[in-house]
Amino acid sequence: MRAASVFFCTLVAVCTAGAQDPAPPAAVSTHPVNPTSGPLFRVTVVSRTTKAINYGHRTEPTKIGLKGTVLLPESEGEARVESRRGSVEIEAKVNRLGAPTRFGPEYLTYVLWAITPEGRPMNLGELVPDPSNKAKIKVSTDLQAFALIVTAEPYFSVTHPSDVVVMENVARPDTIGKIEEIDAKYELLPRKQFTYNTGTPPAGSEGPKLSMGEYEALLSVYQAQNAIQIAKSAGADRYAPDTLQKAEQLYQQAVALQSQKSASRQIVTAAREAAQTAEDARAISVKRQDGERSRTAPPTP
Repeated sequence: MRAASVFFCTLVAVCTAGAQDPAPPAAVSTHPVNPTSGPLFRVTVVSRTTKAINYGHRTEPTKIGLKGTVLLPESEGEARVESRRGSVEIEAKVNRLGAPTRFGPEYLTYVLWAITPEGRPMNLGELVPDPSNKAKIKVSTDLQAFALIVTAEPYFSVTHPSDVVVMENVARPDTIGKIEEIDAKYELLPRKQFTYNTGTPPAGSEGPKLSMGEYEALLSVYQAQNAIQIAKSAGADRYAPDTLQKAEQLYQQAVALQSQKSASRQIVTAAREAAQTAEDARAISVKRQDGERSRTAPPTP
């Protein structure tokens, strides 16, 4: 490969980020905050509202703006939305996204979400910034009315958005579609859901420069490790041991491929499946614990 065709990224050591003390909550209040009254990151919320848009059925393509929240005010972008037969296609482009680790070392990536007017979230996919802090994604959804938001996450396959909402949609003057009268109110996972202890905290330091492929492979392995540790902290080793074991095996496979200097795509494939399986283990664990609590709860008088 010619040196001129290689993208370089600087890697920060974050693979055991959760070993550090949990970072203070970094969520956005739905009410104005006086910046002189104290650090913004003291604000904690578990819900948020944003405008949803009904894009209709088989309509002309339209664009909607994406703007940064107070957590990432410099970011900006837009999404092209087109309603086709049976699906809605979304092509989003974002500028000045920055490193997600600024919100805490456990945050390794960004995720684009569609939120229905009733608050149901759908993970549309991962936004991976390039060396210029730009990211783009092209996806489709079966939803017709939804809001778009971007959150910082510990791994790509999360099924519920974190409270680190960094971007949200805004209607443009030329946006075609009906803005829902009812705001899309959705629940957020607070930061404490994504912290865990692994022993001695690592020393955060600048790592070697990597090609974009090597960077994506290593980042995928870190995300898989995050997902497994978070699943364990949710009790997956007790409530979903088989699924967790499969995730750990896939993770070890990714690590082995990495040590063998295999192709980046092979490492990414194994690592992403590990993260996805670990998220399944976490979700199963939460569901089984909820069921257990409901069975043991005293009857309501």
